[in-house]
Amino acid sequence: MPLLLGVAATVVIATTVATQDHRQSAADAARIPAPTVDQKLDDPALKGAVDMHVHSDPDSYRRSVDAFEAATIAKSRGMRGIVLKNHFSQTAGLAYLVRKQIPGIDVFGGIALNTPVGGINPEAVRHMTEIRGGYGKVVWMPTHDSEQEVVTLKEARPFVPVSSNGKLLPPVLEVLDMIAEHDLVLATGHVTADELFLLLKAARERNVKRIIVTHPRLGKEYTYLDVKQMQQAAMYGAYLEFVSTFATRNNAALIKETAGSIRDVGTASVIISSDTGLAGTPLHPDALAMAARALRAQGFTEPELNRMFKENPAKLLGLP
Repeated sequence: MPLLLGVAATVVIATTVATQDHRQSAADAARIPAPTVDQKLDDPALKGAVDMHVHSDPDSYRRSVDAFEAATIAKSRGMRGIVLKNHFSQTAGLAYLVRKQIPGIDVFGGIALNTPVGGINPEAVRHMTEIRGGYGKVVWMPTHDSEQEVVTLKEARPFVPVSSNGKLLPPVLEVLDMIAEHDLVLATGHVTADELFLLLKAARERNVKRIIVTHPRLGKEYTYLDVKQMQQAAMYGAYLEFVSTFATRNNAALIKETAGSIRDVGTASVIISSDTGLAGTPLHPDALAMAARALRAQGFTEPELNRMFKENPAKLLGLP
């Protein structure tokens, strides 16, 4: 199956690879970040929580902890489970290994359909489903290599399109069929708002039952939705993912805005994930604890927090 890349890939891939690895800029490689400090934050929302968005080593970005450490720390805070995410390789095999070494916490993996796995590559998804253990649960549409991110940031590097002329590409539909067949979670990645609704419509038609709208308020280079669009996405049965950066950036206005967005969508259709893991940023449980405290201060009740941190993520993963 040919690599499904944007047309710009054929003209920029040679110079991109020759000058630097776009997965870690020269500036990032030269910068030595401050070490991540374990703040050992605790919160009732952590007890039984499931983090659907955990970045860890091994990776080509500088990460704060490896997958074994991430699971160990999450378990020590009473969390129920984590989903390991890597932009460039599947993590189902890593989840299998972590579970063998660290029993007592549910660890899952997935695959992000970026350039290193062949873009929109049904065979890569099929391979993930066949990895021993069956812990590959999430399929992200293109994230770091999405056309939306590359074009918005005006970067000259390969990208992975999901649509053309207002229609999803055939391999995308094949992947959706595979997600439905194996009862996996579709995470929408960094697509445009229009592409998001193409995906949601096609997913419903193909009986995909578990859907995450990936951090729809994180930034304009990602999927960026207004309140009405988020509400429309929830009507498709999708869960809107809000990630911990709203609470870790020490920005009161951002916290208030996020709380308002969650209220507008409704906690029944929201999950809270950490999406942390870069070196120098808070550890995953610390970031979740910050998010819980920030939302509690905005008036969210314990049952509402439990729904977003524990119950909804568990439903997505099919946990009892």
